[in-house]
Amino acid sequence: MTFHYSDKSKEWQTLYTRDQAYRESGTHSVHSSLLFFAGVIIASTFLTVFVASHFKTTVLNIILAIALFTAILITATAAFSLAYSRALKFGVQFVKEFYSPPENVSISKLIQYRLNGMPKMPPPLNLLFRFDYILAKEGTIVKSDQWQAWSSRFLGGPLILIVFDGCALYLERGNRFSRVVGPGSGSPFLEWYERIKYVVDLRPKVKEGAIDVWTKDGIKVHFEIKIECRIGDPKKKNPHSNLVYPYDPDDVKKAIERHSIRWLPDRKSGEPTEFTWIDAAWGQVTGILPNYIGARMLDDLFIADRHGGQILSSEAVQDVFRQLNENTQKFGVFVTDFQISKIVLPLEVETALKELWKAEKQSHITIKEGESKALGIREQEEARAKAQHDLVIKIAEGFLKTKNKNYAEPLLLTFSRILDESLDEPLMRAYLANETLETLGKIKEMLK
Repeated sequence: MTFHYSDKSKEWQTLYTRDQAYRESGTHSVHSSLLFFAGVIIASTFLTVFVASHFKTTVLNIILAIALFTAILITATAAFSLAYSRALKFGVQFVKEFYSPPENVSISKLIQYRLNGMPKMPPPLNLLFRFDYILAKEGTIVKSDQWQAWSSRFLGGPLILIVFDGCALYLERGNRFSRVVGPGSGSPFLEWYERIKYVVDLRPKVKEGAIDVWTKDGIKVHFEIKIECRIGDPKKKNPHSNLVYPYDPDDVKKAIERHSIRWLPDRKSGEPTEFTWIDAAWGQVTGILPNYIGARMLDDLFIADRHGGQILSSEAVQDVFRQLNENTQKFGVFVTDFQISKIVLPLEVETALKELWKAEKQSHITIKEGESKALGIREQEEARAKAQHDLVIKIAEGFLKTKNKNYAEPLLLTFSRILDESLDEPLMRAYLANETLETLGKIKEMLK
């Protein structure tokens, strides 16, 4: 049977429909039924003709021939049924030896379902002749130990695919990509030779790990990091859909095709493991963060205002976060969170840095205290100069108010009055030096 492959992701959901499934499955049903009954009738007719050819044609012989045909037909039907049963048993044994399915998978039901097909019947008989289905939910197939789920992974359909929100299915046909189906309008059908290669979980995934990096000055730093990522843009939501987790078949295809096989460093022991899209996203972390750290000195990573590289600052985290998304979005993965949970330095480096930072802090405190004292002295001197300036201004104003140009007596009286007013003012006494106060006090006593 032909299968129409499509490069348009919008067509993937309904690329194979229920009507097509009924039509192709009904063809299998008709062919298998016709083959069985044609074999029985041909064998019965041949035997009846062969036996009747030895007798004369009379009414009695015709009746006997009909009875003989009926008996041979029943016998042939039983014989073909027995042969079918034996062939089915042989087929079950072959499938078990070839595929090694789980013990609780009913291979006989699977073979009969695929061999006999499912004809399209009118109501109410259509309730008895319906396709089986599988449920894909939370990144797995529900009841995965049943023959329907096993067939969808190793043999194919036809099966109804019921995909819940937050899940998608990556399908292949003959080891070739077929399409991606997921939640939404219309239940997709699994074609006769299509298989479910991956059940994809669209919910956000969290991966934690640790990496060792070296700074520009050659210091080894141990980082413990946590990232949260998912397939598809979380901001790209269909306003007409009620899906909690956005579904984009193109992003699912790109993410799954990022999978590969990875060997352990020592290939002589162990088995290869699958390198998934989550591992690919983590691989970007192990590439971007060392580049960021390696371009900066150790002090730049922990002290603020050092070339904008403080690793725990919001600016640095956002910079790394942006670079991660630029790389992961190329294969359909979006990083939604990036956190540095722990930083570990070598013990001797940590001790030396603490002493250095303590000394720098103390030096900073000393400088600030000196600046504060200098500011206080400056303000005090400015206040003293202002007080003395105000005192001189008052004396000058007193001179200007004197009408008699003989300044001796008026000068003494004015000076005495200004001293009385100034020395009685608390703020003035606070601003003037002790020596000035003593001198002014003596002048005051002399003028009395």
